[in-house]
Amino acid sequence: MPKKTKTPEQTRLQKVHAGIAQATMFVEKNKNLIYIAIIGFCLSVTILYKLGQYSGWWA
Repeated sequence: MPKKTKTPEQTRLQKVHAGIAQATMFVEKNKNLIYIAIIGFCLSVTILYKLGQYSGWWA
């Protein structure tokens, strides 16, 4: 039987680079959904802030 070769473990820097690459691919695939989520979050924060001003939560 052939001898199994053990793959070397990744260094911390290689793991960070791999994570960044995965995040970049995720963003590229789901760009429109991410934009919609960001816009929705900003709108909800703005609405809550304005409601708070109107109700007296924020001065």
